[in-house]
Amino acid sequence: MANQCCSCKHGLIFFLIALFPQRLAASVAVASAAGWQPMQCDAVSMNPPSCSSAFLYATSEGRNLSEIAAVFNSTTTLLIRPIKRPSGAVDVLVAVPCTCEVINATMGALFHDAPYVVKPGDTPDAVSSGIFSGLATNFGDDLISGNTITVHLPCGCSSAASKGVVSYAVQEEDTLPKIASLFRSTSQDILNLNPSLTNPDFVKPGWILFVPIGVDDSS
Repeated sequence: MANQCCSCKHGLIFFLIALFPQRLAASVAVASAAGWQPMQCDAVSMNPPSCSSAFLYATSEGRNLSEIAAVFNSTTTLLIRPIKRPSGAVDVLVAVPCTCEVINATMGALFHDAPYVVKPGDTPDAVSSGIFSGLATNFGDDLISGNTITVHLPCGCSSAASKGVVSYAVQEEDTLPKIASLFRSTSQDILNLNPSLTNPDFVKPGWILFVPIGVDDSS
């Protein structure tokens, strides 16, 4: 089992290096540890028609809606939806524009970009986990206080999810059925959007998953 996991991790590193030869060079360790693969898109058209309903899952961290909208570079607090976890905690779904960013002449991936002013004492883990709810990627390890960096937040869309797709960082004690239930989705639909997720019985905290919203309205 350990050898299989090691092989998967190395395969993901090579995938990310090949996909983002320049943009991920400084942060490939962070991205590979998160266990995610960005959702590819058509770099030629640059305007995926079904990406008008992309959401990011934001943990509240004591912030009000305006503060969350500002951090995630959302256009309006009216597009923020509260979501209640089984524990009773209330987090939010932040609607964001999701665009296809050019990787090379023939390939692109879907991201939402948010500017962030580095604070004294910031670390990559603190920025990703504490500020951007585990979704921040590709900003490197050299954080200089006062500098403004661009944080790339993976987003997604699918014609099979008319109510939208949420980018979700797996939390402690999550299972695929629990995540599906939280968003009125199904485990199979989550698997369909995440080809790197090959074992439905194993998800790891920190992995970023694309989850279709409201696919299973009977939940």
